[in-house]
Amino acid sequence: MSAVFNMPYHILIILLLLGISSTAHGRPIGHAPSVGNTFYGAPCMQVQENFGPFDYLLRKNLPNELGIVERYHFTPQVEQLIAPVSSVHVLGEISYTLKAWPNHHRALNSMLRHRVRTWGSRPKEYLRYSPAECWLQRAIKFSPKDATVHMLYGILLHRTNHQEQALKQYRKAYDIDPSNVQTKYNLGLLLIELKSYSEAKKYALELYSRGYPLPGLKNKLKKAGHWTKADEQETSS
Repeated sequence: MSAVFNMPYHILIILLLLGISSTAHGRPIGHAPSVGNTFYGAPCMQVQENFGPFDYLLRKNLPNELGIVERYHFTPQVEQLIAPVSSVHVLGEISYTLKAWPNHHRALNSMLRHRVRTWGSRPKEYLRYSPAECWLQRAIKFSPKDATVHMLYGILLHRTNHQEQALKQYRKAYDIDPSNVQTKYNLGLLLIELKSYSEAKKYALELYSRGYPLPGLKNKLKKAGHWTKADEQETSS
């Protein structure tokens, strides 16, 4: 029987709360099953975890475990969807990374970018590898308090025209971490699409008064007639 089942209940609870491994070798507690459906309506494929799963929010505590996947699977070329390392496809390398680290932010973002890039088609690689929406749903189930994962899922939903679902994910990300400027920016862009200009402007004023560099949000507000010279002066001072 494993060390987890032999462990006194109160000690196991403390370890779970602290995010500490159940063994001296950094092995994780738990499992990260796939959940949800693809955008095609099919159940997400189950994944086999040979290593992990580890919580990316605790990556500073597990540098060796993170290094294994980032050195040998999630290289810069894989992250940019250019070329695999040992797999036949970059999605194989990213999949290995996400099996071990379900909420690995950069790996999820690479999956997201591939999904958006191929949106409108049904690439043959999705017969073998799960699409981004499956990995993101699994990541949320695995680490529900990870604001970045909710934001990334919101971006995918937003860019694939699932606006109402995207709004829920952006709001969830904001509730968890209201200081995240990327969440505010993306939420503002979606609110403009939904014609909720007053709320979008609230986020824009806050972002640009603090020097946020991307002008897209205020440019869209200008085009919609909801950004004035007074707003520009207020955020420039």
